[in-house]
Amino acid sequence: MMNRKSLLSNMAIAFFAQGISMFLSILQALVIPKLLHIEQFGYWQLYLFYISYVGFFHFGLSSGVYLKMGGIPRDKMDKASVKAQFTFGVTYQTIMSVVIAALGFIMNPGPDRTFVILQTSIYLVLQNAGTYMSNVLQSMNETKKSSYSVVVERVSFLIPLVVFMAIGVHSFRPYVFAYTVSTIVQLIYCIWNLRDFVGAPWLGFKTAARQGWSSIKVGVNLMLANIASMLILGIARFFIDMVWGIEKFGKLSLIISLVNFFLAFVEQASIVLFPALRQSNEKDIKSFFATAQNIMSLLFPLIYVLYFPLVWLLGLWLPSYADSFPYLILLLPVCIFDSKMSILCVTIFNVTRRERTMLKINVMSTFVSFILTLIGVYLLHSITAVLCGVTLVIALRSILSEAYITSLFNLKKSALSLGELVLTIVFIAVARLLPSLIAIVVYILAYALFIACFSKNAKALIRQLHISKSETASKG
Repeated sequence: MMNRKSLLSNMAIAFFAQGISMFLSILQALVIPKLLHIEQFGYWQLYLFYISYVGFFHFGLSSGVYLKMGGIPRDKMDKASVKAQFTFGVTYQTIMSVVIAALGFIMNPGPDRTFVILQTSIYLVLQNAGTYMSNVLQSMNETKKSSYSVVVERVSFLIPLVVFMAIGVHSFRPYVFAYTVSTIVQLIYCIWNLRDFVGAPWLGFKTAARQGWSSIKVGVNLMLANIASMLILGIARFFIDMVWGIEKFGKLSLIISLVNFFLAFVEQASIVLFPALRQSNEKDIKSFFATAQNIMSLLFPLIYVLYFPLVWLLGLWLPSYADSFPYLILLLPVCIFDSKMSILCVTIFNVTRRERTMLKINVMSTFVSFILTLIGVYLLHSITAVLCGVTLVIALRSILSEAYITSLFNLKKSALSLGELVLTIVFIAVARLLPSLIAIVVYILAYALFIACFSKNAKALIRQLHISKSETASKG
């Protein structure tokens, strides 16, 4: 049986910590382009883009440990095994890091790009070590410590950022060094919170390799599914850098960064839910899915209203990036549908151990995104066309995944997701074609019509929330 009170408490802590992290991240995202020239900011964004894929090089080890040990409390954890697999992972990832650094020197794509590749190779080992430890904390349902590690990392980067602001640093390289140091601080924080694991007996490298390989076989599908998911948008960013250059890439990446901060915030719900749902029965899992689907489908479209004041504020702060703001119209739907995919579908796929199904869905989506990106780049010569294709793929992936899980659980089918897609198309149309004030009014009217069409879902949701609240109160 799922402990709703404990779940809500953990979720509140996770959202509070991630809320602080998101605020600091947005602050950094808005301050750095103010300090750097557009080209230097482009290289900074290229670094952030490259390091977002270092998770591939744990080959599923961290994901496997997370899946195998999810829901096990600290006192029942096999600490020696966790330590052994960590050591095994750091060893082979260090080898991969050296290979990447060597390739950077051999390829020599220019001083700035070579620097980015070398720093990425260093970050690879540090971040994957931190991710492993964070996954261990999450699997034990110690969400507070895991969430605070992100805050520690963000604050550790904010301090040198303030210094850079004061003295006027206009090269992206010191920011990269500071980012690496903040990752080291986060790693130290995680090691301290797992110090009882550090003191566990050493099992020997042969045992460490055997157990690590076992976890890799479990986690490789989830790791590949996550990488494939990132590539849906990542492929588009790669081609934009290659065809339109570093400055256009940097401007677009600023908008993508704002979207990613929101997605990282929402992802905390998925992190909290996994260990809780792993200990729940099928009835509770079905109830969670149905209720969460209604909540997100009915309320998340309100996010679109934020576009208009957000663009106005960004225009005041970063006028030199104004030509990239319209891309936010096409990327805001990613907030909606990727959030639903993360909280609803990824969580359920992991809990029911259907990582292979998720991998197939994400690989298929990545392939379609690749084809649409090629069409947008080489046939239409339009970044707007590229982003339209990516957003469509992400939306359809979420809708199809929800339909699959609905069928899996034998739940009643609903047109709510399709209604949400229609509402998204309305937002894109009015935001691009109408003046801001008129567009806001038209969209709010469209949203009101959307709620009216799905009033039964809204009423059922209110009843369900009331029942859940009563049950939680009676158990408390």
